Amino acid sequence: MEAIRSIPVVGHDAAVVIFALLGLAAFAVLALLGLRRRTLWAVLATVVVMGAVVLALSVWPKPFPDGIPAPVYASWAVGVFALAALIFGRRRVLLACVAVPAVLLAYLGTNTQYQQYPTVGAFHPVPVTVNMTLEQFQKTTSAPQLHGREVGALVTVPAAPFRDLVAYIPPAYWHGANLPVLMLLSGSPGSPAGWFSDGQAAQAADDFQQDHDGKAPIIVGADGTGSTTGNPACIDGPDAQMQTYLAHDVPEVVKQTFRVEPDQSKWTVGGLSYGGTCALQIVTNNPQSFGSFLDFSGEPEPSVGSHQKTVNQLFGGDEGAFRAVNPSTLLIRATGTQKYAGIHGRFVAGENDPMSRTALPHLNRLARAAGMDTTYTALPGGHSYQVWRVALRENLDFVAQRGGIR
Repeated sequence: MEAIRSIPVVGHDAAVVIFALLGLAAFAVLALLGLRRRTLWAVLATVVVMGAVVLALSVWPKPFPDGIPAPVYASWAVGVFALAALIFGRRRVLLACVAVPAVLLAYLGTNTQYQQYPTVGAFHPVPVTVNMTLEQFQKTTSAPQLHGREVGALVTVPAAPFRDLVAYIPPAYWHGANLPVLMLLSGSPGSPAGWFSDGQAAQAADDFQQDHDGKAPIIVGADGTGSTTGNPACIDGPDAQMQTYLAHDVPEVVKQTFRVEPDQSKWTVGGLSYGGTCALQIVTNNPQSFGSFLDFSGEPEPSVGSHQKTVNQLFGGDEGAFRAVNPSTLLIRATGTQKYAGIHGRFVAGENDPMSRTALPHLNRLARAAGMDTTYTALPGGHSYQVWRVALRENLDFVAQRGGIR
């Protein structure tokens, strides 16, 4: 069984197999449709649907700041074609036998790009934490156990007006330790649980605590977008006071809910993609809230699609208002002032991620000139969890040491 669980579903070989099967699925659909008119209707439906999707995701309203890789569109073109054939074709039982695997393969094709699930086993991971509601946690007097050893708890915490926090509490908490906090933000689309479901943060923390007498940072997955597909650009804007919420409200909720290291200069904020951009925004706009940050594959500036669209939509067309909260502008203004002295950070990009490979070294230079102690690292991979999972693991010791865990 473990051999099956370890089968990779990402990487070059897996991608070749998946896209070859997608090609076979497309040919099978064509063969089953037979008549030209039915094939034409299915093709036209696919073109219309995919054209609308590409337009919405890449041109307008372009809800996500990052571009969608071409293989994702190609994967779903086959999936949509198979579903369209099921609607217009006559041999529906046979077409259904192709359409269902085609949709599954389209999902796997998407996964080859974002790498949320690296292996077969990742679709159903072995638990290393015990899930609890806040009420259950408050009644728990000792560290939970799995398979005869102490493990952490994954606690759901209400955090109005946005989605619930998800907090990893390591075993040492129940032994009286005051632990530092790592607040993690997902990208857009994303959720507070994203770092635990896709980023394997609980597994990384569990491995860490086993090597450190049950100690690890308390990891809090927070809502940085307000909804699955939201993009408030991590500012106090017309629709959400997101900067205030993340820099002030969430830390207060954490302090009121858990026993933590009270000195927030020992806390870290981090994130991936949109969340990485947001982490840098928080420490540059509210340096008293966190003493360290992790920017994994972040953007050069807050964005809802383009610079001008961002300024118009979120700042009423006021370029000065944008610059007043833009991290790079703030860092340039602080050059030589040591305004941000004492703040430490890590910039990490994927080697095959052109946007981050360009933006993050530049931001690293600006941060260092403004008094921060930062580094830049490139890891194998693109704009995907292949990079973000490794980046978290490799920087968890940095987070812990900044928080006083040795």
